[in-house]
Amino acid sequence: MAHWVAITWENDRLLFLSANTSGKSLTFENAAALDDPKKLGELVAKCRLAKADTIVVLNRSDVEVRPLVFPPVPDNELPDLVKFQAGREFNNYDPSAPVDFFVTSKLEDVTRSTLFPAVKPSDLQSMPDGAPKHILASTLRLATFQKIKSFCEEHHLVLKHVVLRPCTTASLWSQSGNAIEERAALLVELDKHEASQTVVLQGEPVFMRSPKISRPQDVSVPDFAARILAELKRTRIAARNEIQGIDVDEVVLCGNNAAFESLAEQLKKGLDIPVRLFDPLQGLAVKTPDADEQHTALFGAIGQVVRREPFQIDFVNPKRRPEDTSKRNWLTGIAAAVLFLIFGLFGYVYFAQTSLKKEVDQLTVKFNDLSRTSSTVVNQQRQLDEIDRWRAGNVNWFEQLAWLSQNALPAEDMMIRDLRFETPPTAGTLGNISFIALLRNQSLVTPMMNGFRDANHIPQPGLISPERGNPQRYLFRSNLTIRLESP
Repeated sequence: MAHWVAITWENDRLLFLSANTSGKSLTFENAAALDDPKKLGELVAKCRLAKADTIVVLNRSDVEVRPLVFPPVPDNELPDLVKFQAGREFNNYDPSAPVDFFVTSKLEDVTRSTLFPAVKPSDLQSMPDGAPKHILASTLRLATFQKIKSFCEEHHLVLKHVVLRPCTTASLWSQSGNAIEERAALLVELDKHEASQTVVLQGEPVFMRSPKISRPQDVSVPDFAARILAELKRTRIAARNEIQGIDVDEVVLCGNNAAFESLAEQLKKGLDIPVRLFDPLQGLAVKTPDADEQHTALFGAIGQVVRREPFQIDFVNPKRRPEDTSKRNWLTGIAAAVLFLIFGLFGYVYFAQTSLKKEVDQLTVKFNDLSRTSSTVVNQQRQLDEIDRWRAGNVNWFEQLAWLSQNALPAEDMMIRDLRFETPPTAGTLGNISFIALLRNQSLVTPMMNGFRDANHIPQPGLISPERGNPQRYLFRSNLTIRLESP
């Protein structure tokens, strides 16, 4: 018989869950919500859980998560590639901090956002080694990781895993039997100050978001439902923009009482997709009456270790390149090589022509494969160069957008369309703002130009012509480029 403990922090309080395991049987015995984390020691002593194996579950807001896309590479090379790329993708990255990742295998036939060097679906068949690797990578601050280890040691717990809440909740949902495989579900957990939202595709989390929303005592109040509805719409848009071809088919609320039923009914009125409830305690052996939907991620975490299901993100046991073969395998390899050389020596004359022909055939196949994929590699490099040039421009485009809004003519006189921000490789020039200006009449061209002209902005007008698309309000159109000069 073994004991497992799972804990997570919800800002100013700690959630606790313990379980007893015997073989494949699992019984959840104790659950608590502690306003003071220092009380954990008393609870551990009371339940006789000293030296128990422990899982710490982190919220999405506690870590940094980045989607990455790599060309088709062997799985054993991914840990080194992710570690290398983390230095470029993560903010304030510390090489000594733990980094882990998992391959979102359900996204092989879709394309990530253009912010990443994704490969177009039309190019997939030309790749001889398979589809690109879509990855969700995450890192945890080293100081936070050290605090978690010290906290567990202080309370006589043995830290075994540090995992992500969206992943364990998705695992519990997939194991419950309620998931519909062909649907992309948006799982929603409500804690005291956050609304954890995870898009799950065929049992696999592919997008995570955790906006700050204070949960009231009664989750069915209309004001809270309106705030949750707004965040759900933002999550759907964000997921659709990041993962091309994937849309949320249903919303799943983690909770099963009258208040959650009322909340689900209110959300259905504002969404065009089904909203249903998920009872995290369904089918589980739970002795404690204090367990509820707030312990959903903890149920999922303990269930994974009992099923010996690997965690997708585990900062204690991050994925690493496989170690070198053992000494025995090394000696076996040497013996095999010696035998190969002996037989090769005796059969050299006989197999010389066959080997050379086979080598030529193999090189021909590789040459043809490289010829087919060369255009894809060039396109990927061009995308990377464009991204690097955008970053090197050091222009705060949000400030430029605010400046443009402040200096534009009133909406009844002018409308901006087809807005583009560009970073040209020209010395002394930070970038260009290009757009089509629709004007009420031609006399507004000069006021518009004067409004957009200052020491750092040089407007360059283009062709002025009648507007045919919206003649009732805007009669003329002008192509305009504003050059950003270095201060």
